[in-house]
Amino acid sequence: MWRKEAIVQQLGIQYPILLGPFGGGFSTPQLTAAVSNAGGLGGYGAYTLNAAEIIAADQQIRQLTDKPYNLNLWVSDTDAPDGAVTDQQYEQAAQLFKPYFEEAGIPLPAKPAPFQSRFGNQLQAVLDIRPKVFSFLFGVPPSTVMEDCRRRGILLVGAATTLDEAIFLENAGVDMIIAAGFEAGGHRPSFLDKAENSIIGSFVLLQLIREKVKV
Repeated sequence: MWRKEAIVQQLGIQYPILLGPFGGGFSTPQLTAAVSNAGGLGGYGAYTLNAAEIIAADQQIRQLTDKPYNLNLWVSDTDAPDGAVTDQQYEQAAQLFKPYFEEAGIPLPAKPAPFQSRFGNQLQAVLDIRPKVFSFLFGVPPSTVMEDCRRRGILLVGAATTLDEAIFLENAGVDMIIAAGFEAGGHRPSFLDKAENSIIGSFVLLQLIREKVKV
């Protein structure tokens, strides 16, 4: 039964079971490989890693399995458009949290330095590794990156929290879309609007995407 599912055939797996790619150091090569070896699609969240660390993780995974797996990155990993927090933004946040820091007897942290996105420096590692699946959150990679992935035979998977995002992903040329309803744990990977404005239940979101999107 499962072997006849389109997603199973497209991903080259036995069962339509996908491991969520945990970021922040919670993904491990061992867990990723275990799911792939069991017939599902292992997932590895690499958004906190630099290019060399991504390549090292891939080497460890490939030592443990010869089955397909999914490598996941964040297209946008900062809420600040230019990677910087203004003095006004810092002061507003400081005044809001100051009573809690005073109660705990600890000093307020200094204003953070400008933050540069990791995504641009991670992409070449993905292209060199050529994972079976490259999934991404919080946006869509540039069209040139999408085309480079296709030429290398990498399947592209994006996450949508609304119908508009699903349509956007379809138009960008993804191979699959993950419908992330508000019940889903972890991050809200909204990218066309704020997360609080993109709250749709999984059942409704799935029906909308199935009706309007052909991917």
